[in-house]
Amino acid sequence: MVHARILALPLIAALALPAAADDHDHDRGPRPEDLAPEFHDMELPESHVLPLKQAFRIVAKRFRGRLIAARIALPTPEESARGVVLVHQLRLLTPARDVLVIRLDAQSGAFLEVAGAGLAEARRREGER
Repeated sequence: MVHARILALPLIAALALPAAADDHDHDRGPRPEDLAPEFHDMELPESHVLPLKQAFRIVAKRFRGRLIAARIALPTPEESARGVVLVHQLRLLTPARDVLVIRLDAQSGAFLEVAGAGLAEARRREGER
């Protein structure tokens, strides 16, 4: 028991010391000047990315199906012109076995594009769960 206390003392002392300035910068993530230009907008306080789970909830309210793939993508030039910074791209397998490709604004959750066969059949009617 005495040996355990002796070994723990240097660790406790290290934890009590104030962190160096470099350690604080590491905890905050990359600095804006270290990022590629297309990611500079992401450092704005009002910028955020919806979690994938929330993006899928938005899609599931409008379409029936099972999520089979999802990724974060860069916007098309047309989407960028509308102010979109990042896109959630989801693939949904509908009950009729068709695949829908759905693009959402990753910040606002707004639908940007929905494509695929069986789109009308997969769409939920008002009040449908």
